[in-house]
Amino acid sequence: MAPKLDKQSFLNLAPEYYLLALYVHSQYSQQQFHTDIAWQREFTVEDHDADEEYCYVENAALRAEAVRIMLSQGAIELIDDHFGPIIWRKTAEMQRLATSLEKTPGNVFYKAKASGDVRGWLYAALQKVNTRASELGITDTDFEPYKDGGFALDAAAEVKDADPVGEWAPVKLDSADPVVAEAISKLSAATQAIEQDNGYASERKQERDAVVADLKGGLEKLKEGEVSVGWIRRTINALRLASITFANNVKAQTIDGAMQGLKEVVKTHMKDAIELLLRHWPF
Repeated sequence: MAPKLDKQSFLNLAPEYYLLALYVHSQYSQQQFHTDIAWQREFTVEDHDADEEYCYVENAALRAEAVRIMLSQGAIELIDDHFGPIIWRKTAEMQRLATSLEKTPGNVFYKAKASGDVRGWLYAALQKVNTRASELGITDTDFEPYKDGGFALDAAAEVKDADPVGEWAPVKLDSADPVVAEAISKLSAATQAIEQDNGYASERKQERDAVVADLKGGLEKLKEGEVSVGWIRRTINALRLASITFANNVKAQTIDGAMQGLKEVVKTHMKDAIELLLRHWPF
């Protein structure tokens, strides 16, 4: 039996099980549009032994994180309302993302498909995920390193189009500053690890090339001492895309370190850009 995950490892891995649950719900539901309530309802079953219902996607923080990841990958589109719950619908990118993950050994999507019974395998896994989430007391605030300030499903109505001027306005940085220097070091390590991964290069070359190009671009801007919100966003998006591929790989920690390093740069030297980043991309 595998040892229990510590909290940080749990936060890195657990959302992928909910991501699969969200895909399953969106894939097999007869509805074109979906809500958080409908998703919970589909994954709620009668527990006859306890004479009560059990929801396999009971953790609100993990549900919100799964939606956030799908949104960041362009796999869903949100329809907001001032008073009603957020509605979402899948895009063509959802199937592309799922197909790609199903071909990645070690990934949750891959393992569930290999089991021959995706829903049965997922239900068994989600029970353990939920038990550990309860033991660790997982809440929305635990995902702040990924989104800085939270991403509640009903808060998505605040997302608006980015200001093109603020998006690419240059921000001066001192590459010798300890925070910037650490971000450069961590991003360089992540870029090198991703670029040198032969499996990624052979199985998903187009994606890998795009990820590496954006990482190198962001790294160059940091080293030059002049970056923009647009480049921070592109670099973080590239790291997030790679993090899905390497979720169960030793490279995951290197990627997480690079994302944390960039977050510290933004918090320390780009305070005026934080609101812009939070509004348009859950940083």
